[in-house]
Amino acid sequence: MNVVLALAPRLRSAGGQDSRVITLLAVTAFTVSTALTLSVVGGLIAFQQRAAHPVGDLQHDSGGFYVILAATALVLLVVPLLTLAGAAARLGVVRRDARLSTLRLLGATPAEVVMLTVVETAWQGLVGALAGVGLYVVLLPLWAMVPFQGTTFTPEELWIGAWALLAAVVVPLLAATSAAISMRRVVVTPLGVARRQGDRALSWVRLGALVLGAGAFAVGTQVMGMFGSLAVLVMLGLLALGFGAINLVGPWVLGLIGRASARRARNPAQLLAARRLASDPKGAWRVVGGLGLAGFVAGVLAMLPVLTASSGEQDEESRIILQDLVTGGMLTLGIAFLLAAVSAGIAQAAAVLDRRREFALARLAGFPVELFDEVRRREVLLPLLVVGAGSAATALLMLLPLFGTAALEAPQGLLLLIGSLTGGVLLVLGATETSRPLLRSVLADPVVRAD
Repeated sequence: MNVVLALAPRLRSAGGQDSRVITLLAVTAFTVSTALTLSVVGGLIAFQQRAAHPVGDLQHDSGGFYVILAATALVLLVVPLLTLAGAAARLGVVRRDARLSTLRLLGATPAEVVMLTVVETAWQGLVGALAGVGLYVVLLPLWAMVPFQGTTFTPEELWIGAWALLAAVVVPLLAATSAAISMRRVVVTPLGVARRQGDRALSWVRLGALVLGAGAFAVGTQVMGMFGSLAVLVMLGLLALGFGAINLVGPWVLGLIGRASARRARNPAQLLAARRLASDPKGAWRVVGGLGLAGFVAGVLAMLPVLTASSGEQDEESRIILQDLVTGGMLTLGIAFLLAAVSAGIAQAAAVLDRRREFALARLAGFPVELFDEVRRREVLLPLLVVGAGSAATALLMLLPLFGTAALEAPQGLLLLIGSLTGGVLLVLGATETSRPLLRSVLADPVVRAD
């Protein structure tokens, strides 16, 4: 263990400027995911406190309903939050695997290689978690300005107390676990990593997870009355199951898109973008997956106008509840798109650094700088459109047994869906464009590095 602790900082410094950029990106991702997770959990706890100690008729009559809505928002956001944290743990995985596979070939034990990764990633997670707790505290006055139930929260209501400090333990633990799982290839086949052999193709079996999740939700909506008081928990669990299935099947779909696009490519940019997509669908999903998950949230929230249209004559209490539905829905959607943009920007920047050697070889072979930019944009744009629309359609299909064709009778929901997806695509594209200066700096130093 002493050898690992002594070697870990040397490996970080050996990567030079690239390692420092990767560390900064990872800490940023952990910070954002921690702060937003604590914010959402704080909102749920605040509604629970209001339901337990109601003030006024509205809080007394509908307190439990607001708790259900807050729990639903947490379920919708927990997968994007965990995805961002997991992506942070895998930042720079290509360069890190190459260095650690060399150590394995030189005689380092599997345990030492895994511990080196765990120590490095846990340190990043700890710094990010502490910064995230600080950011959560800074954001409390902002969240307190959002009105619910006819009044606003106080920062004290949204503060989750000493539980926030658990983030300083849980986040590094999750980060270390994710990093350790990602190291199994280095431990088992270090020579394959050193020779840059590709991963095995993703199986179509992943599609079964999405079918299973969507089918379970559809069946659950029809028989939820049989679960009694557990109906809400069952429905939230089934919703989370379908939501997580999208995250599992997404890379497989992107692999199919890449292979199909490669066969139809008509110019070098199309061919290179398609080949990259087909060769590393998991990496592509880390860039666009956030929008896919946000698209699922948008599909769920597209049903809000259905509830509004079916409410009929409204008293003051009903009007406030419907207004809060819209406010909470848009807030959830905004956080989902923010997570998507942060995930895309960080993953795209990390991909540029991971491909430094590839870029250097292509630049020495005479590739024009403009071609790199065109390939990067094509590599992102098509998956964004397919994943965003596909995940939203999946959400609508899952909710079809619950709402029927009511969405078609309230076109405001479809307009909300189209508008939010358009804005989300533009936001994520803008986030990926932040990697353009980094790409320019990488291309300015076309030196083929050993790592």
